[in-house]
Amino acid sequence: MQINSPAENRIIIELSAQDMIELDITYEDMDYSSIETRRVIWTVLDAAGKILGRELDPSRKMIIEAMPLVGGGCVLFFTMTDTPVRSGRTKLIKQAANLICDFDSLESLYKAAEECICKAENVSNSLYESGGRYRLIISSPTDINRCEKRMSEFACCRKCGNLEADFTREHWNPIAEGNALCTIMCI
Repeated sequence: MQINSPAENRIIIELSAQDMIELDITYEDMDYSSIETRRVIWTVLDAAGKILGRELDPSRKMIIEAMPLVGGGCVLFFTMTDTPVRSGRTKLIKQAANLICDFDSLESLYKAAEECICKAENVSNSLYESGGRYRLIISSPTDINRCEKRMSEFACCRKCGNLEADFTREHWNPIAEGNALCTIMCI
């Protein structure tokens, strides 16, 4: 379990696949209306409070965002406010608005572009480069699971929220934006 607190009201907890096994939960099973999910949330908040040296009251109003990680783990983002809440007002939001595809080589990227994967879904896809690695971000596909299956033939794919996609947009070099796969085919 990795715990980070970039701000007083913000905590990021990364759970490995092993952490998820020990907590007896999967990303797919997470639902704040479930007592098991609440048990996991309280457990990780308690651990974070001990490491950060402050009390983290689960009765505070908070937004909890969950994002799956490759290999079975997940990242939990906690944003807390000072307002106490009545039962049932804390929400768990699962993020998977984007699909990130990491390519091993230009050849595999070109093959994906050649097939024009996800073109039928008419989704925005942008290509970035960093240190000789290529990353395609497919934004808000209507059927993210189908798109992931089709792209996984050419790249290592994972669902992600806006945080990881924005990080890539900010720190990687843009190559083609909007409809990158079709742009590559036109070059």
